[in-house]
Amino acid sequence: MTSTLNNGKAKFFTLLHERMEEKGDFPALSKSVRDFCKTTQDENFNVADITGIILSDFALTQKVIRLANSVTYSSIGEEITTISKAAMVIGFEALTYLVLSVRLMDTLSISASDSAVTRAEMTQALLAGDIARKIAAKTRLKNAEEAVVCTLMHHLGRLLLVFYFPEEWSRIEKVSADRSLSQNDTALKIIGVTLDEISQEVAKIWCLPQKIASSMMSPSSVVETNLPGSPGWLRMMANFAGEAAATVTKNGADDGLQEITSLYSSALLIPVATMTESVNLAINDARESIILKAVSASHGKPADSIKQLTAGVQETTAALAKGENFGSMLNLVLETLYGSMGFNRVAAFLRDGKAFKGRVGFGNAMPEVLTNLSFPVIYTADVFHLALHNNEDVFIGDGTGPTVVSMPSWLTETLPDVRAFILLPMSLNGRPIGLLYGDFRKGTKEMVEEEEMVLMRSLRDGLMQSLSSK
Repeated sequence: MTSTLNNGKAKFFTLLHERMEEKGDFPALSKSVRDFCKTTQDENFNVADITGIILSDFALTQKVIRLANSVTYSSIGEEITTISKAAMVIGFEALTYLVLSVRLMDTLSISASDSAVTRAEMTQALLAGDIARKIAAKTRLKNAEEAVVCTLMHHLGRLLLVFYFPEEWSRIEKVSADRSLSQNDTALKIIGVTLDEISQEVAKIWCLPQKIASSMMSPSSVVETNLPGSPGWLRMMANFAGEAAATVTKNGADDGLQEITSLYSSALLIPVATMTESVNLAINDARESIILKAVSASHGKPADSIKQLTAGVQETTAALAKGENFGSMLNLVLETLYGSMGFNRVAAFLRDGKAFKGRVGFGNAMPEVLTNLSFPVIYTADVFHLALHNNEDVFIGDGTGPTVVSMPSWLTETLPDVRAFILLPMSLNGRPIGLLYGDFRKGTKEMVEEEEMVLMRSLRDGLMQSLSSK
């Protein structure tokens, strides 16, 4: 059997880089991870720097705070409500790995294509990461997120092949299954390079820490014992979590899972029962996981949007009763709108001098385009000014066709993918101070129902109470 890409390793990596640039998605992750790792390895880097990086991305902030409050860190006995407190409580190193794992999971979720094979591989990688997190929590591993990042990155070589060389990957899977060869050995025969070599090449390009790069390799055996948290142990954990996730997602066979846990138990110094329980917990969580649903189901408005919006209103009411400030309430409301309605993006426009400017937003192209989301206070007969002037909630079901109101040019130029959108004006003492915005992208058919609009109004009204009650 010879490689179908019979040009040597150097030519293969050149072709890989070309396809990554052409297709996108992973280059975005590449830049994000590379920049983040370089920054955190700077000897002058401090907690204030990482706090600033996280707070510049609303979605990242919320996910990091949620994970920091998860069962992994529940033993600290304190509720973490800010990134600064997270850095103090769980530690600087743990926080950096926490950020990296969130970015990796987000990219895997967003990168899912229409290919069932791609979705299956990404689901498997995410499940493996959660298995590692559950085991780290049960064994009280000092830096749990390090194990998660290493496990996710362990899948990088195969994910790159699935994404950029789907035909070759199909052959690798088929041959390795039929002939009982490892995927590493099969890849070498078919494309002239192993999965480990692909991983190491990308680790070098992305400037990943050596401990992570080492974990991306397959272990030489599963009998050597390593201290928990050591490079060898992390490599073994990543391999176990990957094999367990593959068994569960492809076979669902308890017998196979039992065999794998028994095989790795001694090397990881973890009882079989603990490993099995952790895997089962991860499987149960996966059934309800928003992240895994994102890669296994079509994007768009959730079927239970009313239920999610109602829960969001209740959470907002509780936050208001606790005296949360406007900034925290705004984050909560935007997150609820985004998740409950399946919007393409959401943003908050706030008055700043003589203009209404996008201040907080996430979703597609966020936060990069926020600085371009701005319109003057001076009245113009367009839908944004009309909504603010009349203090009226608006849903435009098709901004691409003829409408009864004018569409501002800055919106269509900055966000050319918008099909439909909502505007929820915010006013204080009878004066407009801004509005909430959420949109559906072109090519989708989602609409806003009246009951959904009522609940979204309630979210906005709760937000405004955080200002009026001061």
